[in-house]
Amino acid sequence: MGIDPQSKSGLKPLTISAVEDIVGGALRWELWGRLGWLEVKRRYRRTTLGPFWSSLTLLVFVIVMGSVGSGLLSRNTSEYLPFLVSGMLAWTMLSSMIGEAGGVFVAGAGLIRQMNFEQSILAYALVWRNFIAFLHNMIVYLLIILVYMPHALTWKVAFAIPGLMLLMVNGVWITIVLGTLTARFRDVQQIVQSIIQVSMFVTPLFWSPDNLSGTRRVVFVGLNPLYHLLSIVRDPLLGRMPSLNSYIAVAIITLVGWTFAFVVYSRFRKRIAYWL
Repeated sequence: MGIDPQSKSGLKPLTISAVEDIVGGALRWELWGRLGWLEVKRRYRRTTLGPFWSSLTLLVFVIVMGSVGSGLLSRNTSEYLPFLVSGMLAWTMLSSMIGEAGGVFVAGAGLIRQMNFEQSILAYALVWRNFIAFLHNMIVYLLIILVYMPHALTWKVAFAIPGLMLLMVNGVWITIVLGTLTARFRDVQQIVQSIIQVSMFVTPLFWSPDNLSGTRRVVFVGLNPLYHLLSIVRDPLLGRMPSLNSYIAVAIITLVGWTFAFVVYSRFRKRIAYWL
C-alpha cells in the first residue's frame, strides 16, 4: 500500500476547498477583526473626527431629508425622523457592504498572489469594518430617537441584534459572490453600484410600505429582498416587531444566497489569483 507523501511529511496541501476556506476564514476572527479595524484607521488617518465623520454626514442627511420628506409625504416630523434614521442606519451598512464587495479581492490582490491563506478572510474583514461604522452611526440614532421618540426604546429594540447578525451573515456571501465575479469581470462593480443607487428610491427607505397597494406593493415591497433585510433591523429600532414574512424572506435569502456562494466559490476560487 502506497503512502501519501503529504501525510508522510506532515505537510498540508497547497490548495484547500471552498468550504475549508469559508469555515477556516470565519474561525480566524482575530485576523479579519484586526484587518477590518486597521482599514477603518487607515481611511480616517490624520482626521479630527475619524469614523465619526460618517456619523456627522448621516446626521446632516437625516435632518435635511427628514425636514423635506416629512413635508412632501405629509408626515409628522416627530414620527418621520426616527423612521428615516432607523432605515438609514441599516441601509448605510447594507449598501456599503454591497458597494464595496466587488473590490474585495481586487484590493487584496497583493496578498492573494503572494500568500496561501483563506481568501474569505477578506470578506469577513469587509463586513466587520462596516459593522464598526454601524456602531459609530448608532450615536445618530440615539440622538434622534431620544429627542423625538423616546418611548420606542423598549425591550423590542433587542431584536435588532439578531436582525443585524442576519444582515452580516448575508453580507459575507454577497461579498464572496460579487468579489469573485468582479475579479473576472471588472464591470460588475459599476453595475452593482448603479443598481444600489436606484434601489435606494424603490425600496421603502424614505417612504412607508403602506403607501403602496396592489401589484406595486407586491413588486417593490413583498418581492424586494432589500426591504426585508432592512426591515428586520429597522422595525426593532422603532420599537416594533418585524413581520414574520420578513423573517421568512430573509431565511430564504440566506439559504439560497449561501448555496449560490458555495457553488460559485467552489468553481472559481482557484482562478481568482490569475484574474487579478
